[in-house]
Amino acid sequence: MTTALFLAHEDDRDRGRVEAGSLADNTRARGFDVVVAHPGDDLPDPTSVDFVAVLGSAHAADDDSLPWLAPERAYVAAVLDAGTPVLGVCFGGQLLSRVLGGVVTRSPHPEVGFATVESTRDFIDSGPWMQWHFDHFTVPPGAELIAHNPNGAQAFVSGRNLGLQFHPEISAGSFAAWRLGWTRESEIEVERDFGIDVDDLADRIARDAENLSSRCGRLLDGFPRAVDRGLRRTARC
Repeated sequence: MTTALFLAHEDDRDRGRVEAGSLADNTRARGFDVVVAHPGDDLPDPTSVDFVAVLGSAHAADDDSLPWLAPERAYVAAVLDAGTPVLGVCFGGQLLSRVLGGVVTRSPHPEVGFATVESTRDFIDSGPWMQWHFDHFTVPPGAELIAHNPNGAQAFVSGRNLGLQFHPEISAGSFAAWRLGWTRESEIEVERDFGIDVDDLADRIARDAENLSSRCGRLLDGFPRAVDRGLRRTARC
């Protein structure tokens, strides 16, 4: 059986597995054994897995005070050196950008909830994708921007690697796991600052679960096959 390694950033490993959402479900449905680990764990040799998915985090991808961030950056660099494809999601896309020589900074246009994305590749649907980020990445040197919106870059390819700013993995379960880390006061702040009722957003995710999972599956089917049609040259710092 082929193996996909998912790096989740919750200290609670069970919660990290839930946050892998429909991306993990779709990966299993395609015949992969999914291993979900924390970057602080003893991680496998990059040549022993078929791809690595780096998931989101409540932390910032440029916060070098995090004790596990430098080792995770080094591991992702080793994965790239081994030629194993990397799929970065939100924080993971930002981390991939950094490893490839890009920059992560505070976004002047944070995105919370569903936001429309314009894509140049058929495996990423143009339209609304789930967002929850206050930082953003630059497209790293040698990479190609393949999705964007007025707020900035949304996806890039570099060789066989794909960085995303949005969350294709969102599901009712993963969103519920996100909310475990929030207070009622923080949810009220989201409604005040972004006009989003978090309960209504949860209902929308649950109602649209089949479509969200299907779109995630199409994205997964395009990775890494579709990114091979893009730039084959990678640049790393």
